[in-house]
Amino acid sequence: MRKYFLLCLTIFIIGISILIPIKGQAMYLIPDKIRVGLYYDSSARSSYQLYSGSGFRVGFTTDLSVISLSDKLLEVYSANSTDFVPKKNNIRDKNIAMEYASQLAQMGIESYLLFDDDWSVWTRSSNKTTISSDFDLVVVKGDSQNPGLIFPITMDKPIFLASNNMTSPITIEGRQYRGILEMALISGKSIQVVNELGLDEYLYGVVPGEMPPSWHMEALKAQAVAARTYAVANLSKWKNYGFDVDASPSDQLYGGYDVEDARTNQAVDETKGQIIIYDENPITAFYHADSGGRTEACRDVFGLDLPYLQPVDDIVDVNSPYSNWEIHLSSDDISERAKAVMQSVGEINEVSIIENTSAGRVKKLLVKGKSGEAIIENSNIRSVLQLKSNFFNISGGSKLDVVSITGDGIKKNVKLNGKNIIAQEGLSHISTGYASIAGANLFRNINLNTTDNTYIFYGHGYGHGVGMSQWGAKAMAENGYNYTEILSHYYTDVEIAL
Repeated sequence: MRKYFLLCLTIFIIGISILIPIKGQAMYLIPDKIRVGLYYDSSARSSYQLYSGSGFRVGFTTDLSVISLSDKLLEVYSANSTDFVPKKNNIRDKNIAMEYASQLAQMGIESYLLFDDDWSVWTRSSNKTTISSDFDLVVVKGDSQNPGLIFPITMDKPIFLASNNMTSPITIEGRQYRGILEMALISGKSIQVVNELGLDEYLYGVVPGEMPPSWHMEALKAQAVAARTYAVANLSKWKNYGFDVDASPSDQLYGGYDVEDARTNQAVDETKGQIIIYDENPITAFYHADSGGRTEACRDVFGLDLPYLQPVDDIVDVNSPYSNWEIHLSSDDISERAKAVMQSVGEINEVSIIENTSAGRVKKLLVKGKSGEAIIENSNIRSVLQLKSNFFNISGGSKLDVVSITGDGIKKNVKLNGKNIIAQEGLSHISTGYASIAGANLFRNINLNTTDNTYIFYGHGYGHGVGMSQWGAKAMAENGYNYTEILSHYYTDVEIAL
């Protein structure tokens, strides 16, 4: 069962819970435990290799003391009931079942203990004759002569595996995790694996994967609070799968015990229990690598108009590796990358930005070809074209060009090659070489000697641009801002619940 920390304004320590009232009548729960999906759906496997230096404790999740194994290496795999035959059933005492299995082992017979309300001893079937109604099994087998274990499990009746001392991490498929591993059979012979552990233990494995541990401590604290808030706000996201959050970047990148670092653990510990709230509820604390100078409205990326996720400018110059970037794509590159989201338009002869967000990112990209045209929108622009962000302008096509903005707001590429420019010195003709483009906040040399079908994307930032900029947080921390000031800047009109 989960224990919960109930947040309110005054702290009362009652057993293992913290009761804290928040302003007004609103109450919300911060879980003591969190369930992380490691292997599920298409990533689930039929077998896993596990290691624990203290041995294992294995059983159904409703009984944490079913059986203890001295084996340090285990293989867990799915099997069918026809793979085994029972040798002795209805054994009420585990020790009696173990003794009988040991006798079989002395006779050279590989044996397995099955627990399903009571104990039975099974051996491998030689003819695979069906001996009972169909049900699938999970086999747990160590590297010693000890009998293996068989469990008839389902999503409603999973098993758990933990280290014998219940504190050491467990290794599965080469990666270490705190807490326990819960396993259940899903479709076919695939076994779903969920890691259940403390919320802050989970954050130990998240923060260093989302932000380098060497960064300023105030930036790390801001990341810890944002990551905790994101987890709390998304606890029901994967409820149909039986866990809270995914271990991949689709939620937050969770690397387990292997990625932990003393500095990021410190950031988690020093912000324990703190989350970001708006209108007395946890916010959806999106964050990204680098805003490119200005963050984005949530409505223009995820379709949700959240008042605390509005565009804001970076306070401090970031100077990150992603502040300015340049990517060259040929017409063929664009056709190949975008074919999954747009119909064929034939040979591409124009790529134009036709709509921008209020923060300046590209919302709609028009691709014209000899046989038609198509529009790529929103996050598809960044993902399918493999760009760092949607914060860009385009030059190129038939020799390089500049971008003009028409009266209706449409950005179009104006070809420089062969154009005449009126300057103080008179009329100049552009043919080859370089041209210099100057604006209020821009000076750039444009190379006119390029391939006819090349488009150059001049961009800023990295990621979707919503919420906290991690590089922006770093720059603010290095310039004297603390973590609450960082969070209050990137998330509009919020409070930090302490």
